[in-house]
Amino acid sequence: MKLEEKQIKHKQNKKWIIFPYHSPLVRKVTNLFKNTDIHEAFKANNTIYQQLAQKADNRNPSGIYEIKCNTCIKNYVWQSGRPITIRHKEYIRYIKTNNPASAYATHILNNRNEYGTANDTLKLIHPCRKSKKVNHWENMYIQIYRQQNLLITEQQVNEPNPLYELAQLPHTIRDSSQPNIPQTGTSGAHTHG
Repeated sequence: MKLEEKQIKHKQNKKWIIFPYHSPLVRKVTNLFKNTDIHEAFKANNTIYQQLAQKADNRNPSGIYEIKCNTCIKNYVWQSGRPITIRHKEYIRYIKTNNPASAYATHILNNRNEYGTANDTLKLIHPCRKSKKVNHWENMYIQIYRQQNLLITEQQVNEPNPLYELAQLPHTIRDSSQPNIPQTGTSGAHTHG
């Protein structure tokens, strides 16, 4: 057998492995297979499609939200692991079917107040995914809204947490379209989580 035929047969017997390409460091790992019967190929994890799909998801996020009563201008604060506009549709369905399944629907129905569209009444306060932390964020925002007399009376609240008493909402609660980040004390330092 000629040398060329041996090389061709050797290339045909090689197997392929696909590596996700995270950084140039992956080349150090793939160099280990240089003198073996394994070919390596790279797959991108950060494609244009993935970037566009992520941006589309961010338009309808989950997290802690407020929904405003258009009559008394008070709010219902809650959490959702699903897109908040889906949750808003459920509240509207409760109201239209005279179902007091939530404190917000009870408030609108009992007081004969006006509700509005998601664009007019729904606001994301703190974007987050469902996790153990989300209950703490929700409790903190409920307490803050109650302290500032922005909460509907029908919403049940837990016992006040002394740690949350230091948190305050920014002055631009009604004007900002961005999620609000509570400020602690008077120093203006932001709390992140």
